[in-house]
Amino acid sequence: MVQPNSINKTNESTIRVPFDSARHAEIAFRVLSVDLEPHRNFVQKKLSLEGDVLTVHFSADQVKNLRTAITSFFECLLLCQDTIKQFGAPTLDQNAGTQPSAHTA
Repeated sequence: MVQPNSINKTNESTIRVPFDSARHAEIAFRVLSVDLEPHRNFVQKKLSLEGDVLTVHFSADQVKNLRTAITSFFECLLLCQDTIKQFGAPTLDQNAGTQPSAHTA
């Protein structure tokens, strides 16, 4: 039997991830902010950045949806951290990765 006060209770989790630098945290924040939670899994995800700490807050009606969202987030986070370690932080050059035009004036 379902307890009356457990109906419509929101399950929440807040995760704080420290990085080596504020720049690395910003890179992770920008990369991970791109992936929104699909509406079908009923999970709300909010990312915020405080210096070198990335904070993510999850809320969901069902624990299983919360667990799935957190697991997915950690998979993306680990990939992001591995990429930062492997290639280093990119520069802030706005033209990074673009090819110069063959037709210059």
